[in-house]
This record gives sequence, structure tokens and C-alpha cells, in this order.
Amino acid sequence: MSGDFSPCSRRRSALSVVAMTATLIRSMATLAATVAAGAGLLFASAHADADTGAPSCGPGQFHVTSVITANSAATICQWKGDGRFEYRGVGRQTGNAITLPVAEVHQQENGSGNYYYVAYNNGYTYRLFVDLGLSIVGPDGRLVSSEPAI
Repeated sequence: MSGDFSPCSRRRSALSVVAMTATLIRSMATLAATVAAGAGLLFASAHADADTGAPSCGPGQFHVTSVITANSAATICQWKGDGRFEYRGVGRQTGNAITLPVAEVHQQENGSGNYYYVAYNNGYTYRLFVDLGLSIVGPDGRLVSSEPAI
């Protein structure tokens, strides 16, 4: 019989899936700001923290997490009053910024206990994976960009 179906083999297969997922996530955000700007999305100016390059939260918000990549940076903020989350992204070279309400929060499936945050705008899906990176998926479901955290 061909194939190894031992518990060790299944564990290696599961780890391969996790590794492939992490690789996919890492390969998704390089052109995030450029693609979003080209798609005609609404951008606003954003202030970046001088020491991190990540967008800062506004008055009345708590900083939850930030991810910085080679070309982009994003921060998740939480409103003090009602607990809503907000995604703040910025292109590091262009300074173009976008602020969106977070629509979904999920626990990452890599065993880290970390979360990822999802925001939507004009058919685009923006994801911030804590400690991993950023990704954007287009309206057609295709991966637009992915970048690992640095």
C-alpha cells in the first residue's frame, strides 16, 4: 500500500498545511497601498508613530496591536466607549492611509493564540495577522498582496 498514514505522517502533513498558510499570508501585502489607491479607495492622512512607523490611534482609543512590513504598516485600535475595533493602514513610502471599521476578529489557527483582524472596503478585504503580517484580497477573491511582519 502506498502512502504513510501513521500519526507522525499526519502531524507532518498538518504542519505542512500550517507552513503553507503562513507562507501564503507572508506573500500577500507588498502593493497594498498602491493597489488600494489605484482602485479609488478613500484615503486619509494618518499620523505614524515616530518610533515604529505604525499609524497611531486617535483620542478615545486604545492601541491593540501594530504590524510593520517592508512597504506597509497597520494598527488595530479599540474605542474606549463601546469596544469597537478600527483598522488603520498606511503605505510606508507613499504615506497614503486608510481607516476602516474592523468587521471580524478571529483566532489564528497556527497555535500561537494570536488573532487576526478583518476589515472591508469596496470589495477589498484587509487582514492584519498579529506577529505575522498583512494581506489584501481583491473583490474577485484573488490575493492582491501579502507581506510578512518585520
